[in-house]
Amino acid sequence: MSKLKLKKLFIGAASMVFAAALALSAAACTDNNGNNGDNGNTGNTGDNEENSIYSFHDEFHGKAVDDSKWDYQEGDGTEYNNPGWGNNEEQYYRRENARVENDCLIITAQIEDEQTQEELGKKYTSSKLVTKDIFSQTYGRFEARIRVTEALEGIWPAFWLMPEDGVYGGWPRSGEIDIMELKGRLPGQASSAAHYKDGDANRYHSANYYFQEGTDITDFHVYALDWTPEYLAFSVDGVVYHTFEAEDWTTTPSTDVPPTETSPYDQDFFILLNFAIGGNFDGGRTPADEDMPVEMWVDYVRVYSLEYLQEQGEYVPGQQE
Repeated sequence: MSKLKLKKLFIGAASMVFAAALALSAAACTDNNGNNGDNGNTGNTGDNEENSIYSFHDEFHGKAVDDSKWDYQEGDGTEYNNPGWGNNEEQYYRRENARVENDCLIITAQIEDEQTQEELGKKYTSSKLVTKDIFSQTYGRFEARIRVTEALEGIWPAFWLMPEDGVYGGWPRSGEIDIMELKGRLPGQASSAAHYKDGDANRYHSANYYFQEGTDITDFHVYALDWTPEYLAFSVDGVVYHTFEAEDWTTTPSTDVPPTETSPYDQDFFILLNFAIGGNFDGGRTPADEDMPVEMWVDYVRVYSLEYLQEQGEYVPGQQE
C-alpha cells in the first residue's frame, strides 16, 4: 500500500468515527438558559460509549474540575522561567478561573480589580489546565469540542500538546503540536501548527481552517489531531485541512538522545487547554474593557490510542511500498 493510500485509510476512517459520534447524541454542554452553541456539530456525550475505547477522556459531567485528570499551570510564566509564557501574554493564570458547570468545562478570562492587578502584576486572569505527570501519549487521536462565548479581539484560546519529558532538549527541539488556536478578531477561522528545531532555526508548519458561512468560533466545533509515525493530520468537524508528513520535519537535539526518522514527534506528549489574552500570536492586541469577561467552553476531551485505532482497521503500520 502506498504512503498516500495509507494516509487516506487512517484519515478517512477517523472521519467515520467522527460521523458516528455525531449521530449518537445531542450536545451535553449548555448554559443556564439551555443554549449550547450547537450549530449541528454535536459530537457525542460519551454516555453511549464504552470508556475502554479511550486512553483518556473527560466529559465534564461532574461538579468540579477532576484533579485526577487535570493539573494547573498558574502565574505569569515566571516560575517556569518563561515570563509572559514566552509570548508576551497579558494574563495571570489561576485555578479559580476554571469551573465545571452544566456538563461543561468553562474557563473565564476577565479583568481584575485594581488591587488584584497590583498583587498579580497583570490586568487579566484566566486558567491553564494540563495533564502533565497525569496523562501523556505517543500517537493516536486527540480531540476536543470547543467554543468561545464572544469573538473578541485579542483573545487566544488553545488546545495543544507538549512533550512530557522533552527528550531532545528545550523548546522547540522536542516539539510542540497546536491542535487548535483561535484569534478572536478572526471568528471565521482556526489554525493549527507543529513546531520543531532545524539546525539553528526555530521552525513551524501551520495552516488555517475557514468555517462555512453561518458558523464561527462562537459555535461548538470538534478540533482533532490524528498522529501516526508518518504524519500529523489536523481536522475540524471531521474535515482534514492540514497534514504534516514525517519526511518534512526534523529536529536538532541538545541532548545525548539521537534523533530518529520521526523525531521529535515520537515521544509522549501531554494535553493543554488554556485561554490567553494578548501576546505575540495576534500582534499584542487585547479586548476592549467593556467587552470582558469572555468564556471558553469545552464540552469534552477524548484521546484514542493508536492500538485501538489499529484494532478498528483505521491504521495498519508497515504497509508502505
